[in-house]
Parts: sequence; C-alpha cells; structure tokens
Amino acid sequence: MKCPFCEQEMVAGVMSGDGRSRVYWEPSEEKLSVMDKVFGGKGLVENVTYSLTKFQLNADYCPHCKKMIIDTDIAK
Repeated sequence: MKCPFCEQEMVAGVMSGDGRSRVYWEPSEEKLSVMDKVFGGKGLVENVTYSLTKFQLNADYCPHCKKMIIDTDIAK
C-alpha cells in the first residue's frame, strides 16, 4: 500500500495490547517473540496512554478512504 502523503510503500501490520500489557506493533510477516517484547522492547508503540484496564492511542480517521493515521514511534 502506498502512503497517501509521501507515496512510499507502507508496511502492513497489527497493533495489539490491553490494560495489563504495553501496546506493540508487529509486521504481518514477522511475529515478535516474548523476549523481544519483555526484554528488548522491540515493536513497542510509544504514543500510548495506559490505565489498569485499557490503552488509548490517538489517531486521525478519514471516513471517506477508511484509513487511519497514527503519529508515533516504534521501538526497534
């Protein structure tokens, strides 16, 4: 998929998390190990607010094109 702003190829992936853990993003073709998440912090989404039962991530959504843009940084 091409980025709507810069026309570069975007990477498909999945964001996951709950109130008990941090939020991580992992590319569709590469699954992060437990060790990556616990000790390395790889894939950690930095722009997230946590509470005991949920997480919140600010994002802009376009109802016309059905795309969501999230400003954040992913730990490598």
